[in-house]
Amino acid sequence: MKKLLLLLLMASSAIANTSDPVNQAVAFNNWYVNQISQNNFPITDGKDIDKYVIASTMQKLRRTQDPNYDDEVFYDADFFLKAQDIGDDWSGNVSAIAGDTDPVCVNVYVAFGKEQKHIVIDCMVKENGLWKVQSVTRLQFTRNLERH
Repeated sequence: MKKLLLLLLMASSAIANTSDPVNQAVAFNNWYVNQISQNNFPITDGKDIDKYVIASTMQKLRRTQDPNYDDEVFYDADFFLKAQDIGDDWSGNVSAIAGDTDPVCVNVYVAFGKEQKHIVIDCMVKENGLWKVQSVTRLQFTRNLERH
């Protein structure tokens, strides 16, 4: 009975995080960094990424993996991390450091590593009642949340 209660609490906690764009962005990036560090490629390896990224973005990303995809656009960095490699200290060191809202999405500034030198901005939107990544960018910013 205690195990069942614990499982229910963990499940409700996981569901609660999906209702907050900041927590969901951090959860996604933690999960994604761990997948990459284990040499998994979430865009084509299974469907787990679909609970974090909106369907239209995943459809576009998966289409680029088709051998018949003929487009001159070449990305020299990972779409979600905006980096060619992950840092040695990124696993376990992903945090939200800033956020703002515009008419399109909730922008969550996510920092990687102990020094938080690599930062991306996840554009989070609701899809079927859950916060998910729509797009990602990387740029300079002014920190507006305290470091944790």
